[in-house]
Amino acid sequence: MRLAQALALRGGMALAMLACIAGPGARAATLTPLDEALAHAFPGARIEPHTLALSPADVKAVEKRAHARCEARLVTAYVAWRGDTLAGAAYTDRRVVRTREALLMTSVAPDTSIARIDVLAFFEPPDYRPTERWLERFHGARAGAALAPGRDVPPLAGASLTSRAVSESARLALAWHTLLLAPELARHTHSTPAPETRKTAGSEP
Repeated sequence: MRLAQALALRGGMALAMLACIAGPGARAATLTPLDEALAHAFPGARIEPHTLALSPADVKAVEKRAHARCEARLVTAYVAWRGDTLAGAAYTDRRVVRTREALLMTSVAPDTSIARIDVLAFFEPPDYRPTERWLERFHGARAGAALAPGRDVPPLAGASLTSRAVSESARLALAWHTLLLAPELARHTHSTPAPETRKTAGSEP
């Protein structure tokens, strides 16, 4: 299966699973396929999914760094390359906002700062959905940043639980990146990918 097709399938399955969990009465204010979000975050880049298996010690370290619960034991880092140059990596995180779930994608730049945050799915009422302008407040944040709504980022009026969910998700992505992916990238030089992984994000299959 080609990489673009695999990403589309994985993203579609995640959104379908969220829709089932959210229930038939839920209205999705946002439904963005994973491959589309990755192509937008890293235009022209080659995307390589990389699975990170978290040991109990890893979970403890991530939670300490992120100041947030880390429920996942397997995390996928969508590593973006332009040639042999790292363009960044993205991480998805599913969490309950109020009573319904959201799927967020945090993209981390090569300098280990947040490049962008995308809402892939949001099943709460539209009034609770974070705006793009508010999400931009996270750009440039680095690992260890508190990112506390009302202090480090402006509060999201009428949606304090959304603010907290996005902040926790961003801190987890930064912790996964700096504690788990970055050391692996430093240990292993990037090898030439198989032909099917040479697909460019957003390219035709």
